[in-house]
Amino acid sequence: MTRPVRLLLFTQTLGCETCLQTRQILDELLPLSDKITIEEVNLVLEPEKAKHYGVDRAPAIAMTYEDGEMRDSRIRFLGAPAGYEFVSLVQAVLLVGGRASTLSAESLRRIGAVGTSVTLRVFTTPSCPHCPRAVSLAHEMAFASPHITAYAVEATEFPDLARRYMVTGVPKTVVNDEVEILGALPPDAFVEQALAPFTIGH
Repeated sequence: MTRPVRLLLFTQTLGCETCLQTRQILDELLPLSDKITIEEVNLVLEPEKAKHYGVDRAPAIAMTYEDGEMRDSRIRFLGAPAGYEFVSLVQAVLLVGGRASTLSAESLRRIGAVGTSVTLRVFTTPSCPHCPRAVSLAHEMAFASPHITAYAVEATEFPDLARRYMVTGVPKTVVNDEVEILGALPPDAFVEQALAPFTIGH
């Protein structure tokens, strides 16, 4: 890691069964690097901060990093990043902390052509071995564009969201409620399919 990463953990005292578990998971990262810090934010007491990061439920994680000033990576987790999703969490921290993108030049060009707000929601479960691939791709897309925000959503923790987006299997990626991607596609195909309606000249 070449730059400091701050994990904003949105919690609430009541009605959040996995808030403590999420904090314990994040605490496991602290010994790995002195560049990682955690800031706990009460969703109820600091609604403006939650709104700023597009968070309306707990537990949630938003990642920021220092690059001359604190910047938002537009990488989010909704629910505890447990099981296989711990892999996604580590990958996101490394990416935000300075690891080079794994996306191809063509994919980065497509991402660079996005000129409108795009939100990716990747639905996961802790027992899904293919989910981290889809989550990491979505997070890389968000980190590469100021117009893209990517949420990893733990489907079993938020059944209302799973129902709203008709999630019957994971990983399932929903882009701006317009595009649905089932399963974990190869990187270039994932980027192309996700951004097809939002890029000019494709």
